[in-house]
This record gives sequence, C-alpha cells and structure tokens, in this order.
Amino acid sequence: MKRFCLARHEGAVNVTFLDFSLRKIGVKELWTLKWHREFDTAGPWTKAGGARVEAWPQWVRGFRDY
Repeated sequence: MKRFCLARHEGAVNVTFLDFSLRKIGVKELWTLKWHREFDTAGPWTKAGGARVEAWPQWVRGFRDY
C-alpha cells in the first residue's frame, strides 16, 4: 500500500480514532501518530528524528512542525 499526503483544510485533516473521538490533525503530525505497534513515532520526518524544514516538499514547508 502506498502512503500519500494531500494539502487540504489549511494543512490539516480530520481523523477519527478507535475510541470514536475526532480531531483535526496537522499534515506533519501524521508522522507522529502510532498507526501500528511497530511504527516509529520518532522517525526521520519528525522533530525528534531530526527533520529539517528544507527536507520537506515545498508545499508542506510552511505547515506547523510536530
């Protein structure tokens, strides 16, 4: 399965969680959520992983970092 990200809703998407809560998630915040028990939430696209603003594609650079 391919992963992709869209520029929608001013840099955020609505996410429904398994506890039936709903909240607005920033595009870059998607890389900090625990999608799977083996997913690295401190991966290379997070602040903890050392992501730099210039490494992101141009359309994502202006969005908030997480």
